[in-house]
Amino acid sequence: MKQMNVFPECNVDTNLVGFILGGYVKHKSTCNEVAKAVNKSNEFAIGIIDADKRMATLDSGFEKYDNGCEADGENVHITMYIHSDRKRFMFTVKPAMDKFLLDAAKQLGINLKDAGYPSTLEAFKKETKRIQAAEDPKLRNLFAMILDNEELQRFRNTLKYLMKKQYDVDIDIAKSFFDGSLTKIDLPNYLG
Repeated sequence: MKQMNVFPECNVDTNLVGFILGGYVKHKSTCNEVAKAVNKSNEFAIGIIDADKRMATLDSGFEKYDNGCEADGENVHITMYIHSDRKRFMFTVKPAMDKFLLDAAKQLGINLKDAGYPSTLEAFKKETKRIQAAEDPKLRNLFAMILDNEELQRFRNTLKYLMKKQYDVDIDIAKSFFDGSLTKIDLPNYLG
C-alpha cells in the first residue's frame, strides 16, 4: 500500500482514515504537528485534527466551509477547511474522533459491546488512546459496523473524492460530498 499525504492527529483517526482510504497515512502526535505539516506542504495535503482543546493555527489561506451546520460535538462533529491554493484541506472533529465514533454507533443503534468495546465514553477513550489503536483490527470492525452513519459517509465520500482528484479537485463537488448533496451513489461518477 502507498503512503498518502494525509496527516491524522490521533491513533484512532489514523486507523479510521487508513480504513477509509485503503492506504498508509502519516500519523502525527498533536494538532500542532498536523497543522504544521499541512501548512508547510507545497503538495496536496489533508489534515485531520480533534477540536477538543485549543484550535491549531492554520495558514491564513484556510477558510472554513460553511455548510449551514455548525459542529456541536453531539449531532454534527466534522468541519472542513479549504485552503485558497485548492490543494490543502483540514478537517476538525469536535470534540474528538472517539466521541464521534461513539455517537455514530449510538445513532445507528449499535452497542459498542457488540464490537468488543465498553459503552461509556471514558472507557472507550482508554481503548482509542492506546498506540495500538492506530492499527487495531477490532477498531476496523467497529468502523465497518458504523459505516452507514450519515456524517461518516459524508466524510468518507469527501476524503475519497479529494484523494482521487488531488490537484484537480472541483471545490464545489468536494463541498457537495461534504454537505451530503452528493452521496456514495454519486461517488463512482466522480472517481473516474
